[in-house]
Amino acid sequence: MATPVFTRRRMLREAAIGLGVLSCTTALGQPFERADYVGVETSLTDGLSRIFALGASGQVLARLPVGFRAHGLAESDTHLIVFPRRPGNKFAIIDKANFDIRATVTAPASRHFFGHGAVTADGAYLLTTENDLDQITGVVGIYELATGQRLGEVPLPDAGPHEIIRHSSRDLFYVALGGLETHPDYGRTPFNLSSFRSQIVQLDFTTLRPDALGHWAGSEGVSLRHLAMDQAGRLYVGGQIYDRARADGGNLVWLVGESGVTALEVGDRLGGYVSSVAASGSGAMLASKTTGDVLWLEGDRLLKSERVTGASAVASTQRGAVYSGARLLRLGAQEQDALAGFEFDNHGLAVRGMGV
Repeated sequence: MATPVFTRRRMLREAAIGLGVLSCTTALGQPFERADYVGVETSLTDGLSRIFALGASGQVLARLPVGFRAHGLAESDTHLIVFPRRPGNKFAIIDKANFDIRATVTAPASRHFFGHGAVTADGAYLLTTENDLDQITGVVGIYELATGQRLGEVPLPDAGPHEIIRHSSRDLFYVALGGLETHPDYGRTPFNLSSFRSQIVQLDFTTLRPDALGHWAGSEGVSLRHLAMDQAGRLYVGGQIYDRARADGGNLVWLVGESGVTALEVGDRLGGYVSSVAASGSGAMLASKTTGDVLWLEGDRLLKSERVTGASAVASTQRGAVYSGARLLRLGAQEQDALAGFEFDNHGLAVRGMGV
């Protein structure tokens, strides 16, 4: 049976049916009451992940196994969503009030997730990046967050969507459309390595029409992967070199602002891979797992850099910057070692409005 294309009319009809809405109240002293940061740690033995919540002083407040290899995270005021590493087919919805898994949602048989999602401003709907395995192309899945019900999808103009984020002030979403055609039966090897192109797609939730921003000169051979938007509405885009025969090694990070698109001259510090990007006030943080570099940018200016082996997750909390490598996490001046048998994974999340 064909997967329904999501429309605003269908969304309103589903809402009118009266689907159950989760009711939750914040319990004093629960993890998200005091958490500044939520991250992922993955077992080196079985490859399964746990979510952990850190307080402002760097102490671990809680840990929660999710039953799959986790990747990205998103949040609403009441829920945390944990996405699987591609080509995983389950994501978990966690209740912030008690740090319990509210639901585990499975993708349709002909879809898998790409590890990221974003929530509408009112917290009602979740948008996820997915692979249409029948057509080998990208779609954005639409879910009702309170129930986990999949309402439909929006087809994208190409393959390999990765991170999706929401504009800082409205329900305008940005998708890093990596352009790589893959199928889990063939591992992570792209079918179109020598010809793929990557681009950013805008998706306005009021119309649900994707608007591709086009292919940028100098992005040949680079799959755009990770995104963040600063307080000024500037979009930071990080990529990964897949086809070195076509890639210009200096182009790996782009800035999209009112004046257009600018390639930032920091690519040679990142070893061909931007593993994570996070907004940081009037700028952004970027990390490279390849070189261990963590960069702070404000627009097109490089403010500073630090290094930690296997740098991956980055976030900016109310108490300071967080970044982690494979075995070490730094929260401001505090440091946290990974537990024996575990590594910190690629992404983390600064929890909104939950600091002490």
